[in-house]
Amino acid sequence: MKKVLWIFTLLIFGMYHSQNSPKFENDTLTTSTGFKVYEGLDLKIGTGSMNDGDFKFIRTNASSMFNYYSTTGYQGLANQANSFRRSNSGLSFKVRKMMTRGNKRNGFVYYAKIGNGIMNYEVDLENAIKFGEIIVPDEFLPTEKSPHSNSETKYDKLKKIKDLKDSGVLSEDEFQKEKDKIMNEK
Repeated sequence: MKKVLWIFTLLIFGMYHSQNSPKFENDTLTTSTGFKVYEGLDLKIGTGSMNDGDFKFIRTNASSMFNYYSTTGYQGLANQANSFRRSNSGLSFKVRKMMTRGNKRNGFVYYAKIGNGIMNYEVDLENAIKFGEIIVPDEFLPTEKSPHSNSETKYDKLKKIKDLKDSGVLSEDEFQKEKDKIMNEK
């Protein structure tokens, strides 16, 4: 029994420590994917991940006088008032400052401050990279499948149409036609 408990403990400990987590050392953040962010780096802006194309993980800096505060939100959309606008897609911004928020117990979130001095924005680096709001070289892209990814497997597509059939949206004939299309894709 002791041997089984010992092996189980080693497995759990190994799984916990094998996961990459961001590291902030010597004014440089190494993200969980290995991308290094530091003051003076030019960040290339990708596309916003909100429905309207604005940015969810790049927003007005919390300490900015332009930051919108409300208990009810902005026209019912609390995050959109402070979001980075979609018109900034494709531009580059220099990292002006690196910031850390949080604590050991609850974890840390790492931000890069970008902007022109008058209007500053904070970039939640881990999430901005994960959702394509910041463009990084391919070797630093997250390996897990993003919810915004268009690379569905045949099996993902088959499951979707099976669910539609089971819910009554697709008839048996429609299901078979869609299934045949998916199976004949290259």
